[in-house]
Amino acid sequence: MLNAEQKQLLAQLSNTTLVNFVADIYGVDKILDKKIDRLLLQSDKPKLIKKLTTTLKGLKRRRKFIDYWESSEFATELHHLASDVMSLYPQQPSQCLELIELFISSTNSSLQRCDDSNGEVGGVYSDLTQSWLTVASTCYEQEKSSLPIDEQDILSHAWVKKVKALADDNDYGTKDNLLKDIDQLLSEPEIRGLIADYQQEREIIQTKKTNEDTLSERQNSPLSDGTFSINYEKMVIEIAIKNLTRALGDVGFFEAVFFEMQETRPVHPRRLEELLTFLLDQGAYDKALHYLNEEWQSDGLMDKIRRLDWLSNIHHMQKNTDALTEVLGEVFELQSTPTRLKSIMAVASPAQQAQWRKRAYELAEQQESVFMATSLLLEIGEIELANQVAVARQAQFADVHYTALTGMLKEIPAGTDLIQVIIYRRLMGDILDSARSKAYGHAARYYNHLVKLDKLVDRLDEGYSGIDNHLKFVSALKDKHGKKRSFWERLDD
Repeated sequence: MLNAEQKQLLAQLSNTTLVNFVADIYGVDKILDKKIDRLLLQSDKPKLIKKLTTTLKGLKRRRKFIDYWESSEFATELHHLASDVMSLYPQQPSQCLELIELFISSTNSSLQRCDDSNGEVGGVYSDLTQSWLTVASTCYEQEKSSLPIDEQDILSHAWVKKVKALADDNDYGTKDNLLKDIDQLLSEPEIRGLIADYQQEREIIQTKKTNEDTLSERQNSPLSDGTFSINYEKMVIEIAIKNLTRALGDVGFFEAVFFEMQETRPVHPRRLEELLTFLLDQGAYDKALHYLNEEWQSDGLMDKIRRLDWLSNIHHMQKNTDALTEVLGEVFELQSTPTRLKSIMAVASPAQQAQWRKRAYELAEQQESVFMATSLLLEIGEIELANQVAVARQAQFADVHYTALTGMLKEIPAGTDLIQVIIYRRLMGDILDSARSKAYGHAARYYNHLVKLDKLVDRLDEGYSGIDNHLKFVSALKDKHGKKRSFWERLDD
């Protein structure tokens, strides 16, 4: 993408130069050609609208399946198409809105015939929702301004009905943010009216659910397909109601609606996090603290950690350093990682930092994971001890995931030669033991690192104390993997 300076330089070029350049690149790429064709139509808006209408109608009729490898190209085509549609805004909002709605109507058709594992195609359609809100807001205001007051209720009902129809057609989740951001388009009374409509639907579906549950209990039978369908419909309606109340930003109303939909109290921590997110977005920190202290109940370690993370986030927002330091200390005791220690050190006083270094030293000795033990020691600068621990527990590195090991190598400080030797041997051995020939290039790179480290370790007083020296290691490696010629051929001379 061009930066501002490059764009400025382009603007200084003559029209003839730019025209000749566009003419030269025309025919190089099909998608680029389509973009140029549409740019040529910019000077003739009626033709552009006609072309876009034809293209969008054709998009909905396409049937060819798009596999994973083609999906990015398809997403790029859709992105350019969306950009062309939005080029009509704000000069021609009504025509732009009609095209966006035509574009959105192709959502299900496009995603049904596409392997969108990377989410790029769905992402374009999700962005269309925000574009629709932007353009619809302008259109609604223009329509209201052209009508007398006594006719605006009819217009309001029409727009609310349009929003609901759009939100309900959401099989692929591309309109998830529509109701959350609906305050960009609808007024508070309109949003509350829409909430009332959904609440009425919820009461009807709740009655159906009760009847189905009663029937299942009487017949002592498992849940039927009809019951699952009802439960799904109820869930969709409840999500819509919560998104609408979130758009209002009314804390008390959101709380009431949230707890009305909970079947049990106290609420499970995972569900409670939805309420906490809203409260923090609204700056209602005291209410959030209340629910964390009174409503959050779980004996699980990870839930305890998540609760403390919520508390630390609130204390950070409130700039309550003392409370923040205390909570960060609690969570570090439960999950003693270098990242947790860094968080404490960032807010602790010098005296507190000294205490936490001492505590980190003690916790490092208690760690079951050799990775965490060495990482903590390195974080507090105990490099020599970290080397000793790594050597003493070298076999345990076989249980550490390779991503954690490669991540450590990127940040490991000087003086950790023995730790690096152990890690590189572990990474290389894992590849060779599993005969992953496609990764032999990585294994060769690890071997070459070991050759360089050998010269450094030889200079140490203790040398390879506690682990096999390089010659012995290579000899054992050749005995075990000597026939893997495609690996040995990759090594540096």
